[in-house]
Amino acid sequence: MDAPPHELVLDADEGRLTQVFTNLVTNAARYTNPGGNIRIGMAQRDREVVVEVVDDGIGIEPALLPRVFDPFVQGSRSADRSGGLGIGLTLVRTLVDLHGGTVVAHSAGAGRGSTFTVTLPVPAGA
Repeated sequence: MDAPPHELVLDADEGRLTQVFTNLVTNAARYTNPGGNIRIGMAQRDREVVVEVVDDGIGIEPALLPRVFDPFVQGSRSADRSGGLGIGLTLVRTLVDLHGGTVVAHSAGAGRGSTFTVTLPVPAGA
């Protein structure tokens, strides 16, 4: 985990952001092989807090990336990786949107890991 030594301030619903980051980390763990790596990084850039969840797991096919936050969209699954209902990333996007932020997914393709970047606004005066 990479975090700055100082506090990051947001005007946010703690419970909903817990859902966002629990979902992203759970997905990273689900789609990363045992012994793989998951990194969570956070920083303040200008008037935004940026949080990245990065894994070196199975990655996301390029054709799926534009739709990864759509309801019921799921990548391929193997017998050892049970998937969810296909609504987790839709919930992530909805909750981040409601906080005035953005979430984007990036992957260089199958076997190349994934990065999910959440950007949230810093409140005025913080």
